[in-house]
Amino acid sequence: MAGKVGTLSIDTLLAARFVSAAKFGLDNIAAILANDLQNHNLLMQQMIADFCDVTGDRQRIYGTSDSTIMYTVDEFGRAPTQKPALGITVAFPMKLFQYAIGWTRKWLENHTPNDMAIAQQAAQKAHRRKVRSEVQRSFFLTANYSWPDYLVDNIALSVKRLVNADGAGIPDGPNGEVFNSATHTHYLANATLTPAFATSVINTVVEHGWGGQVRVYISQADEAAWRALTGFVAYLDPRLTASVNQNQALGTRVDITRLDNRAIGIFGAAEVWVKPWIIPSYFFAFDATTDAKPLCIRTRSGSMTADGLNIAAELDMYPLHAQYMETEFGVGVWNRTNGACGYVGGASWVDPVIPG
Repeated sequence: MAGKVGTLSIDTLLAARFVSAAKFGLDNIAAILANDLQNHNLLMQQMIADFCDVTGDRQRIYGTSDSTIMYTVDEFGRAPTQKPALGITVAFPMKLFQYAIGWTRKWLENHTPNDMAIAQQAAQKAHRRKVRSEVQRSFFLTANYSWPDYLVDNIALSVKRLVNADGAGIPDGPNGEVFNSATHTHYLANATLTPAFATSVINTVVEHGWGGQVRVYISQADEAAWRALTGFVAYLDPRLTASVNQNQALGTRVDITRLDNRAIGIFGAAEVWVKPWIIPSYFFAFDATTDAKPLCIRTRSGSMTADGLNIAAELDMYPLHAQYMETEFGVGVWNRTNGACGYVGGASWVDPVIPG
């Protein structure tokens, strides 16, 4: 990984267990920790890149479709003027999250660089969990909500979910399909996982024109059930030789090094992926090739590499004198039609319980 070599490696601090941070040199420690945070934030941005846009916007206009018509007129006729429909505003919250570290002057005199490296790694783990839970809430919870933008000016932001029968306008389909905004929803449920149900969730995305590279994200706990579906074609294990007597998914071998984060095969129009953050009994379908991604993560500058996890110094001249590590971000749905969720366990959708 770029930057993780020589004296800039976090391993340098982990190995320094018998000298105080003050004696080791705070400038050296600050440079190493900053480099490690930069790498961490870059990896976080790459982790969500397939389905999430990082932006500094707090609101965007999401499209809808006109219901205008062509009038039949004679040679002297004039059709009445028709006003185009306005788009729907979607908003993205921004929240402040903290992880307490308590690096006072006295603390730095009595603790080692090893203690500081371990504290930062623990904060990074907490950051990953928080990003994951905020993404899960954006996908799997169904109710729109209002968020006061307290980090800026307290303007009330209207944060939307995926299409959820809330009456907001829905763009027409690629073939002129019209969707009833009062009943059309992208949160579907069925008592069991069947080929028909899995296909219906995938088609809920495709019918809106998203079909470049449809993916279905599932939990590892549900992998066996998906592999058992009629119509599922598994990617071949690289340790096996393909047989000419049965269908094989073309060109791709299954990753045997990451059982909880890999593409496992093809079902219908979609590639099926196991993801570690998908909740058991739920799955998510979307198109990964378009720039109109399902979610937006909002940060101050529009970059997680610049505005991800950071050490919140009490004074900029002393970057390690800090009580907290902080991050500011929020997640909201941007493209409401490029995504559909399935729940297996009942005839109607149930919001999952998502721990913080």
